[in-house]
Amino acid sequence: MKKRITLLFTSAVFIIGFFSACNSGKLNERARTSAEAFYKSLQEKKYDSALELISSKGLEADSKEKWIRGFERNNTLLGKLISFTKTSDFNIQTSMSIGTTVIVAYETTWQYGISKDSLTMIEDKGGSMKIYNYHFRHQKADYISAVSESEKQAGQYMNDVKSGNYDAAIDFCAESALAVTPRGTWKKFLDNASRQLGPVKSFDIVKDSSTYAVRSQGQAGPGNYYDIYIKSNRANNTSMEKIVFYQKDYEMPVKLVGHTFL
Repeated sequence: MKKRITLLFTSAVFIIGFFSACNSGKLNERARTSAEAFYKSLQEKKYDSALELISSKGLEADSKEKWIRGFERNNTLLGKLISFTKTSDFNIQTSMSIGTTVIVAYETTWQYGISKDSLTMIEDKGGSMKIYNYHFRHQKADYISAVSESEKQAGQYMNDVKSGNYDAAIDFCAESALAVTPRGTWKKFLDNASRQLGPVKSFDIVKDSSTYAVRSQGQAGPGNYYDIYIKSNRANNTSMEKIVFYQKDYEMPVKLVGHTFL
């Protein structure tokens, strides 16, 4: 599954710096204040306030619009930010390119998942610590589970198609899909594919190509869409097929709504 969930991760060569306990404590406290204010702004969806905590160098690396798109994408995929907990010590380092940095890890709990975050902060104008890099990795997220369930159902559907049990295959379809494409028409589609391209001999789910579009508009109406790609061997032909699944929201099951040949 392609997970496009990493924002603004800029590599740099770091050299460990040594600070007095006093200076380290002041630097860490300023970093903590900025990090907590940043997450509180995300909780309240005050993205302009969150932007004020991005360092000038962070804004040089990526535009304000790109930062906001990242904030909005997390909200779209995971829902409301519920809580944030610091899970590491403050790691003070010195970079030859950006100066003194403080790196700290957080675990954030959202309405529909968990994220493992890393914040890199640098000293900005006026001595405040501001965010240079915001890296996040989604875990136990509902959209990831929905993609996995869609891949599972796509495999079961294709197994039924392979065995010629079209009734069982069509049972995976949503009622809304069958209202547009009745069972008889869907059977005819599968039968025509078998006659023109050959029956399915084997198939593989191309999991690295699975994609998701959460809270979007599609043929079944507004909701979440999951595209699963199948590489099938039919007689002497190799075909790429796309199986589309839909759920109105995360509380609803995923159901098959489309099957096309690419």
